[in-house]
Amino acid sequence: MKKVALSDIRIDGGTQGRVVIDQNMVYDYLACMKDGDEFPRMFAVYDGTTYWLVDGFHRYHAYKLLNLREIEIDYKPGTLQEAQVMSFGVNGKHGKPRTNDDKRKVVEAALEHPLTSNKTDAEIARICSVSKPFVAAVRSPEVKAKQKASVEKHYKGKVEKEVSSNSITPPAVEPLPESDDCDVPSQEELEAAEEAMKADQKMMYEILESDDKLKVAMEENGRLNLRVAQLEARLRGLMNERNEAVKMVKTLQKQLDKLKEQNTWQHR
Repeated sequence: MKKVALSDIRIDGGTQGRVVIDQNMVYDYLACMKDGDEFPRMFAVYDGTTYWLVDGFHRYHAYKLLNLREIEIDYKPGTLQEAQVMSFGVNGKHGKPRTNDDKRKVVEAALEHPLTSNKTDAEIARICSVSKPFVAAVRSPEVKAKQKASVEKHYKGKVEKEVSSNSITPPAVEPLPESDDCDVPSQEELEAAEEAMKADQKMMYEILESDDKLKVAMEENGRLNLRVAQLEARLRGLMNERNEAVKMVKTLQKQLDKLKEQNTWQHR
């Protein structure tokens, strides 16, 4: 541990493993710091001249916004290249969970780094805190394609087996009433449906490529459940609006019939 000037800590040495810094998290950290919350010390590698930040980039930016001049950090002697290799596995088990793009970034860097480019998939997986299949897929597009095809085949067979074993029968759908007033989807609605389908396909690919497929699938399931609840609430609102409109039409129809009847008696 050592107290150093924040200005002496460098963040431009290729030791940032994320694709982007989450600004919302930075401001959340800043608010907590202002409230007096204590954070773990940042970690850096000291090459005799410079402290290269390895772990704590969100905290670093929050400290900058807090206008701190000095901060206590943990550090160890080493070179910039060693600091870069250490950064490949940061946030694998703590901090904000990494995205697939974050993981891909560090694996690609490890495959090209002079200290790790000759490592096996298993060794790079350990260094980057990812799975061996993930490294193999990044290293070779052919392997990635085979993995994707294998997973798709597995899930397709699982779904077919589930459907077969449970004898699921699609619910009966009532035919639409024959009417000249049937709604025809507008161009905007068709485009929205196409965008929704593309979004679903993108999420499926993210699940297939994820290092933790179950976690990503559960997160997506939660998002879809929330969306379904929102749509159900909207549907209930529309049904209520429809019922009110029907009541209004019936009331107006009664008033019109009454006026017609009065008009008939006046002309007799």
